Amino acid sequence: MDSNTHSTSTDQSTRRPPEAPDGLASQPPDGLATLAAAVDQLAAQDPTRLPAATQADELLVLVGLVDRLDGLALQRLAVVDALGAAGAEQGVQVGSTAGWLRARLRLGAGAAHSLVRTARALFRGPLARTGQALTNGEITPAHARVLAHTTHDLPAPLVAEAEPVLLEAARRLDPPQLRRAVDHLRWVADPDTAHAQAERRHARRGLWLSPTLEGMVAVDGLLEPEAGHTVLAALEPLARPADAQDERSGSQRRADALAELARRQLEGGRLPRSGGVRPQLLVTVDVDRLLDHHGSIGGELGGGEPLGAAACRRLACDGAVTRVLVTRHPDHGHQHPEHGHQDGSHDSHGSHDHDLGLGPDDGLDPDHHHPDGDGSLAARLRQAARLLPAILGGARSQPLDLSRTTRVVTGAQRAALVVRDGGCRFPGCQRPPGWCEAHHLVHWLHGGPTDLANLVLVCRAHHRAVHEGGWRLQGDPEGRLAAIPPHRRPRSAA
Repeated sequence: MDSNTHSTSTDQSTRRPPEAPDGLASQPPDGLATLAAAVDQLAAQDPTRLPAATQADELLVLVGLVDRLDGLALQRLAVVDALGAAGAEQGVQVGSTAGWLRARLRLGAGAAHSLVRTARALFRGPLARTGQALTNGEITPAHARVLAHTTHDLPAPLVAEAEPVLLEAARRLDPPQLRRAVDHLRWVADPDTAHAQAERRHARRGLWLSPTLEGMVAVDGLLEPEAGHTVLAALEPLARPADAQDERSGSQRRADALAELARRQLEGGRLPRSGGVRPQLLVTVDVDRLLDHHGSIGGELGGGEPLGAAACRRLACDGAVTRVLVTRHPDHGHQHPEHGHQDGSHDSHGSHDHDLGLGPDDGLDPDHHHPDGDGSLAARLRQAARLLPAILGGARSQPLDLSRTTRVVTGAQRAALVVRDGGCRFPGCQRPPGWCEAHHLVHWLHGGPTDLANLVLVCRAHHRAVHEGGWRLQGDPEGRLAAIPPHRRPRSAA
């Protein structure tokens, strides 16, 4: 055949690949050709023809591989940024790596700057172990971003020293919980910077209301943690679905709740009760921290966000105070060697008095011996991590002494349940205390006492599943809770 004759063959080896948009390379570099071929092969498969178990397994593997690839991309980005190689693929020199990413990958400004900041922290900064954990698939890119962004304003040597503890938390918690845990640990690592950050948050607060052309009112704003959780606590009982047929979205229900809250306040009415008590802002603080005017860590809000000691003392001026005596028990699955016993006895921290509702000791015991060393930052951070709220991976608090129990769960008992359980205890559920009700493990009608050992917090959905769906919650002497579905109950069970 003449070399100038155009062939009409559809042979894939002679077909030219389509042009990539915006001048991006249509062929991958040699080092990535095998990866690109594997992706093409996978894309050509029809996943609907695979068994369900294989589909689920492939999805989990793919997500893990994508996370590792994200880590490798950040590693390459750090190298490009360090060499000033942005634009080199087109033979030009670009002053801003983030600007180059925006132009070439069509990213938003925030996303581009976030990528560059994360790459620098993980592969050119103090979080080298975190970068390695990401490329190894031990943590997700979301965890890496949380650590990079929440530590960027701390001194590099301090971040490097604290990184092992932060990385331990990243392997246990989801990204939102990790952010809150890092906020707690910042008060230990660098209280001055943490206080300055709290002041910056306070200065950024604002609420903007503006009428639209359609006659509606646009609401936008930022609330500091204390104010934000106060608003959430007030809106929650009014934002519930009215019934099973309520088709409003969550945002619509919150909008209606805000209007209803303002209306009731104008009319002088009272908010409905939530979980048997009036809606309230719950602050958990150790009594020693409440009295120590030099302490940095105060307590935590209902969502787990830390609150400075000065703010706790201000709220204590006119807040209702409930005294709860607790002992700390290590959480199952995250046991520390020096707290290895599980027999319900007091651990080495002893008992603590807690006020304002009340919960774990967020302070550090200067006389407490720790095997990690004598006073090193890593040792102090590990100690503080154990004293985090249980929802953030800390040891669970067990109330020991409370007011006399009655048939009906009292407000003081509910406060103790919030301290101990931190939210719904149904396995796998993480709904917050405001969504929960007190449940008798052995029903009161069947002789079950109304005391803390027989009570747990469960959300309304799981409370209904137990009483009307046939599920059964069963506890053991060590405080673990199992949910037994109806089809696994003994035939003789009621």
